[in-house]
Amino acid sequence: MKKTIATTIGLCALTAFNASAAQYHSEQCDINLNGDLRFAEKTLTVKTTADEEVKITDSYMVYLDGKKLSLSAEETKWIQDYYQGIEQSIPQVMTVAAEGVKIANYAVSEVLRGFLGEQSKVASQLEIKLDDLYSKLTKHVYQNPESLTFDSAKLQTELGLGPDFDAEVDLIVSDVMEKAMGEFLVQMGRSMLNGEGSMESFEQRMSKMGDDIESKVESQTDGIEKEAKVLCEMLTTIDASESNVQKIKGLSKVDIVSKSKNA
Repeated sequence: MKKTIATTIGLCALTAFNASAAQYHSEQCDINLNGDLRFAEKTLTVKTTADEEVKITDSYMVYLDGKKLSLSAEETKWIQDYYQGIEQSIPQVMTVAAEGVKIANYAVSEVLRGFLGEQSKVASQLEIKLDDLYSKLTKHVYQNPESLTFDSAKLQTELGLGPDFDAEVDLIVSDVMEKAMGEFLVQMGRSMLNGEGSMESFEQRMSKMGDDIESKVESQTDGIEKEAKVLCEMLTTIDASESNVQKIKGLSKVDIVSKSKNA
C-alpha cells in the first residue's frame, strides 16, 4: 500500500522534478537538466558550467556576460532552434504536471477515502498539498499573460522543487502513511469495541484494498505516459540543439540538457 501511494505521488512530482534541475527517467530515455535556467519576458537566460551568464532574446541575439556575440546565419539558426525548443517545452511541462496531479488526486479519492472514509483528514490534507503544488506551478509559469515564465532557481526556493525533491516526496509519503495508519487503527478499534469487526476482517480489507490500488492507478497512467513521452522527445530535440550551440565561440560551456538512451 505504501509503495503504491508513493508511486502516485511520484507521478505528480515527475515533471516538476525535471523542470527544477533534477532527473527524469522513463523507459524511453534519461533526461538530465543541470544548472540554472530562466525564461521570462521572452528572454532565455542560462548559466554555463563556468558560471557565465548567457542571454538569448526573442530576436535571437546572444549576450555572454553582457557582451553581444556576433553570429553567422547558421549560428543564428542554431540559437533559434534552441530558444524555440525550450519555449515550446514549458507548456508540455505543465501538461505532464496536470496529468500527475489528476492521477494522484484520483488515488486519494478512490483509495484513501475508500479506505478511511469520505471524512478522512489525511486524504483532505494530501489533496490540499497536491492542489497547492500545481496551483503554485501554474501561477509561476503563467504569471505574465504575454509571455511564459520558467525560473528553475525560484521553483527550488519558493516551491521546494529542487534536486532533493525525491527525498521530500519520501517524507510526504511517510507522513501520509503514518497518519493514515493512525486513522485506520482508531477506526478498527471503534469497530471492534462495537462488535462490528475483527482483526482478520480488517486484514482481508487491507489486502483487497492493496489489489484495488494497483488496478485503479494503473488504469489512469496512460495519459501521463503519453505526455511524458512527448516531453522526452522535446527535451531530446533541445539536447541536439544545445550540441550545436556549443559549437559557437564562447558558448562551449552551455550544458543545461543532456540525454542518454537506456540500455
